[in-house]
Amino acid sequence: MASPGAVSAVTSSSAGSGATRALTEERKRKRKESNRLSAQRSRARKQHQVDELEAQVAALRARNGAMAAAVNEAARQYAAVEAQNELLRARTLELTARWESLAELIQYMDAAAASFSPFAGVNGAVLPQPPLLDTAMYGNYYY
Repeated sequence: MASPGAVSAVTSSSAGSGATRALTEERKRKRKESNRLSAQRSRARKQHQVDELEAQVAALRARNGAMAAAVNEAARQYAAVEAQNELLRARTLELTARWESLAELIQYMDAAAASFSPFAGVNGAVLPQPPLLDTAMYGNYYY
């Protein structure tokens, strides 16, 4: 049979191994809890980042929509100004043609008036007479 000291050594050894096992189990439990909390924080951080990115996407979509509306409005205004400009160009051509026609008519009238002028001098010489319209003054205005 074994001596009482040997039994006590085995018992304390198995008690020591039980304490070691309990200590190991406690450390393992704490590590698992720490890992669980760390994973939970990591998921919360990731969710926060996703939420921020979704908010940025919404803000950028709104900004993009506003910019598209501004571009459409600018294009509409450009088309209106372009149409008005085209009308003004046509009106300029019309008025230029009318002006040239009137200037030509005035020249004919000046020529006719000179031939029947009461300012005719001696021996049929024509005295200088101012023109009705000085067309040279307006000759540089072409549009």
